[in-house]
Amino acid sequence: MLQDLFNFLGRLYSLVVTLILIAVIGGATWLMVFFYQEERIQNLFLKEGQLIRVAVADVDFGQRSWLDGVSNAGYIRFSYGQKAYETRYVMDSTWVGAGDRVQLLYHPGRDEFRQPHTEPKPDHTVSRLIRWSSANDFSLEYKLLGGALVLATFLFFLVSGLVVSIFPEFTLIRSIARMVLIVVLGTVAVFFTYDAVAYYRYYQHVKTNGRPLEVTVLATDRHQLGRSTRNTVFRSYRYNATCRFAKGERTIPITEDEYETLKPNDRLAVLYDASLDDSMSATYSGNTGHYVVPAFFWFLFLVFLWNLFFKPQKRLSKHDGLL
Repeated sequence: MLQDLFNFLGRLYSLVVTLILIAVIGGATWLMVFFYQEERIQNLFLKEGQLIRVAVADVDFGQRSWLDGVSNAGYIRFSYGQKAYETRYVMDSTWVGAGDRVQLLYHPGRDEFRQPHTEPKPDHTVSRLIRWSSANDFSLEYKLLGGALVLATFLFFLVSGLVVSIFPEFTLIRSIARMVLIVVLGTVAVFFTYDAVAYYRYYQHVKTNGRPLEVTVLATDRHQLGRSTRNTVFRSYRYNATCRFAKGERTIPITEDEYETLKPNDRLAVLYDASLDDSMSATYSGNTGHYVVPAFFWFLFLVFLWNLFFKPQKRLSKHDGLL
């Protein structure tokens, strides 16, 4: 009887944790979709709208949405073409009041105004080879869409697992979840394969077309890759150097030996590719970790594909998991 009680408490704890995760990831998915829609509309205004300077007649600082509580925003009122308008205005760097003139984006088809985005310029450049991802070539709109799809996929697996754990007779959901997992693993494997190929081509372009230079080292740094471990044998690091170039400071990848020997104000031989506006140490051999990741996901894809279509299936009990 005591064992049954412990089993019940364990299942109850698992149910509560799963419900909390579903609520958290569901909320994060909603936020990602919200910001994606906002960015999509903003890009529509940037593409089809026109910049117009208007005179602010009044400002309302009342909170009208949850977003107003986390930003310094107000709702400015103004006239344009003998018609009254109102739009949300975030006051990041300047304070806007009645009588001020501001530039807004006007979309004739929607007959609406929006505040243009302001993108801060970085004080120095970081090489793409340091934190490489071909996703950096995507616009913010597509990054938000991708994030929403990833979160929605996690949410699907959590909800499916919860339903199957409560109603084990719903074997169709179990089968659908396994098929979705195969598709997800295949998609991830294809993406990281493309990412690895793009990284190799980018690295080879800098190595082949880079012009030899000598620059002054300002500082060196290293960052551990992956999760922390007590065993130093399995630790892997990424080594960087911040150097002074003609166009300002740049952070570039270097080798482990260079990290151990370089000091501030030392001179470092680098390769600078003007067409890519990127640079790296002349002896940097690239990050082989970009080639390991796609191999890992292809292995997972093949394992789950074999288990789903070729491995003999045992009879499922009500205590079996989703996957």
